[in-house]
Amino acid sequence: MQAVWTVEGDDTSWTAWAENRADAPASSLVRELIATRKAGPQEWAVDVGCGTGRAFIPLAEAGYWVIGIDPTPKCIELSLRRARQSSIIAYPIQASVARLPLRSSLAAFVFAVGTLFHLSLVELALALLEIQRVLRPGGEAILHFLDIEDWRRSLGREVDPDQVPVPSHQALVTCFCSRQAIEKWLDQAGLDLLSLELRTSASEAGQQRDWLAQCHKSDEPS
Repeated sequence: MQAVWTVEGDDTSWTAWAENRADAPASSLVRELIATRKAGPQEWAVDVGCGTGRAFIPLAEAGYWVIGIDPTPKCIELSLRRARQSSIIAYPIQASVARLPLRSSLAAFVFAVGTLFHLSLVELALALLEIQRVLRPGGEAILHFLDIEDWRRSLGREVDPDQVPVPSHQALVTCFCSRQAIEKWLDQAGLDLLSLELRTSASEAGQQRDWLAQCHKSDEPS
């Protein structure tokens, strides 16, 4: 079972979001997920939906050279400023994860937290294929999804997947999913699922339910 809902918005919504988070640090979750994944010599990480570059410093501290991907011009501007101020090797690129302007097998690590659920189902399938393509054999990805029972599903009206705008980053579009859906999507994209953890937290609004998938690109040719 899958649900899709939309809240009206446009590119300016993301501009305001970026401006409000221009200097915000990485969350404790982001730091936790990156800290144990140390880079080898001259290895690249791709930060999908990099926003204002909050994950850049933890990725650099883990030893990676960083490429940030985001469709919003203001996010690219602010993440570039953060990289320069921090004197780290990070290159933000304005692009969609559904069509990454990167060569195949470039990245040792792909990090996509807080972003994939903003894609339509069509774009999500393309994005996972692109993540698999840019990962090198043996490379790892951390991917974040929202559970079908997450309280945020109640915030907007449900719409048919065919009615979701494309490209969907022009509005806030969220895809909620089950464990079975995630396993199916990753298998179709050629990504090996190493672990799939459901993390929950309570708030006054309801229970937040986040899936964290640790994936791997096989060394074996497909």
